[in-house]
Amino acid sequence: MRIRRHFRSTLITGILTLIPLGVTFFVLRFLFTTIDGWLAPIVAEVLGGRYHVGMGLLVTILLVYLVGLVVSNFLGQKLLGAGEKILTKIPLVREVYAPVKQVVQMALLPSDASKFTRVVAVRTPGSPMRVIGLVTGEFREEGNPVPLVSVFVPTSPNPTTGVLLFCEPEILYETNLKVETAMKMLISGGIVAPDDFTIRQQIQEQININPRSE
Repeated sequence: MRIRRHFRSTLITGILTLIPLGVTFFVLRFLFTTIDGWLAPIVAEVLGGRYHVGMGLLVTILLVYLVGLVVSNFLGQKLLGAGEKILTKIPLVREVYAPVKQVVQMALLPSDASKFTRVVAVRTPGSPMRVIGLVTGEFREEGNPVPLVSVFVPTSPNPTTGVLLFCEPEILYETNLKVETAMKMLISGGIVAPDDFTIRQQIQEQININPRSE
């Protein structure tokens, strides 16, 4: 029985090690062969037939860099903004473009996540569940001396959508998650999560920002 358990656990460990490596290898191989194959004839023609494997991929990286360089200046940003306005008016295209752009920005640019001040767990009264939320600020409620905390509760795996809640502070609990880590956790559906993720049994501390009004 002990040998069987050892064999099973070791086999699972091997699978968990090899599958991510295998998927990564095949994705990189697909990108390399596909992109390189697309651009190979063009590069060969420009260089007069002097083509080597990998040049197509290098040209792709260079093109992506040049696009980033163009968009980084004022004129490029204006052109990009005009193009995005057109895309957001096209049905179906806008439903794909906007969420994908926001997810990529949050994954690659942690500074974009700085709009959220902290990660909390929301526990509604009488519910056994905890919901991850991102604190955005405080709002005043007429007749209530305690400011309400505005919390954005994202959906998974697309954290660009969700609901905005105005919560009493006593239902919010601190976590040890950073905003960037919470985003990765949401995008992966909880698969990518730190081992030490903890919901602390204490009410969230007062937010040190200026209260805003609705």
